[in-house]
Order: sequence, then structure tokens, then C-alpha cells
Amino acid sequence: MRKFITDNDISFEPGSRNSSVVTLIGHAQYLGWDQENLEDVLNDEIKVDGFIGTEIDRLWDYCKANNYKKFWTTKQAKAQYKF
Repeated sequence: MRKFITDNDISFEPGSRNSSVVTLIGHAQYLGWDQENLEDVLNDEIKVDGFIGTEIDRLWDYCKANNYKKFWTTKQAKAQYKF
């Protein structure tokens, strides 16, 4: 996941945190991760900015219920992101 964040210039700056968290949740779910795995990887960022952890908690089940992981099987995802 760290390589994915670096390769895709994922930002946790205010104004991009929500979309970054949604992207990472969808990708994590595509990889078969659970919420705890993602939170462990983002532990340093969450310590600095609790909003990131709050967003993961708020959006994890929503992304799962709406099958966000499916996006990662598309040609669009492969064209838009390095993974």
C-alpha cells in the first residue's frame, strides 16, 4: 500500500483527504484487506491527522456496500493508477 500511495501521489492534505481515503479504501478492499490492515498502514498519518481515521471509520462499510473494489478490476483503474 505504501508503494501504491507513493506511485500514485496520494495526498493527505486538507481538500484531498476524503478522495484519497475513498481511493485507498476501495483499493484495500480490492486487495482483500480489512479495515484494521488499512489503519495499520496509515497509522503515522492517522496520528498526525485524526480526520483520516475518522473517514476510514465513516466510509469503510459504505464503500463495501457499494462495491468500490470493483472499480479496481476495470481498464479505467489500470489506466488511471499504478498497481
